[in-house]
Amino acid sequence: MTYPSERGLRVERLSRHFRGVKAVDDVSFTVAPGETVALVGPNGAGKSTLIQLLSGVERPTSGHVYLDGKRIDGLAPERIARLGLGRSFQTSRVFPMLSVWDSAMLGTQASLLARSPSGGLINPLAEVAGELFGLAGWRRRRERAERDAREALQRFGDRLWPRRGQPAYSLSYANRRRLELARVLAARPRFVLFDEPAAGMNPSETAELTDLLLALRASQPELGMVVVEHKLSLVRRIADRVIVLNQGRILASGEPGEALGHPEVIEAYLGRARKRPVNSDAHLG
Repeated sequence: MTYPSERGLRVERLSRHFRGVKAVDDVSFTVAPGETVALVGPNGAGKSTLIQLLSGVERPTSGHVYLDGKRIDGLAPERIARLGLGRSFQTSRVFPMLSVWDSAMLGTQASLLARSPSGGLINPLAEVAGELFGLAGWRRRRERAERDAREALQRFGDRLWPRRGQPAYSLSYANRRRLELARVLAARPRFVLFDEPAAGMNPSETAELTDLLLALRASQPELGMVVVEHKLSLVRRIADRVIVLNQGRILASGEPGEALGHPEVIEAYLGRARKRPVNSDAHLG
């Protein structure tokens, strides 16, 4: 089913069961263009499984996912990426032997591939001819891809751009995480799923990433983001809305202060004795 006038990411009663274990259980929510939604909860709450479902890596047991009115659950991950939904991974995923520049260019492939009016890929021979003979249309697409890769790397200041000729394996852990985010952003998705982007980063690196995400929101006000994160200092600064998951279900949802201060959230994660809201330096999980 398609809802052509609908814009945004919509999750409708989504579930994923593994041999009786309900990793995601009847979850529904929406993300509007330009909105940032944070998913928080303890380890095993179903956050990363939910990201896998939205990006097409896992197939749902039941329920549906819609992107701008088009049903995408059941589509292959690469098809979902071409439709404008990008994602990062919980652990760093870089191609170690590729240069930093080529890694960013790899992210542009979804938008670089030309499409026919029907939505499918055009004749691959035309793509080969465009590359070999430098045809004007293909050259313009190549220039646009190089611009997108350059802008994505330069978002990270001097962390990546001066190293663009170096192999990815030579980067520090934090810079490999940054390179993965740059690769996602180079595709210019309309919605992006960040799975623990600050994992393994120290407080100063986390603060730098927070500022980058805020700058990204300012420069691309129509970009919708879903961010899985344990670091609440980041969540409180970037999120318009927080969804708290527990045992695969939504426990609470609302503005950061409202959701994180919900009595059931405090009881579930901090114990009955605690009465104060979760502070900004705390971690969930």
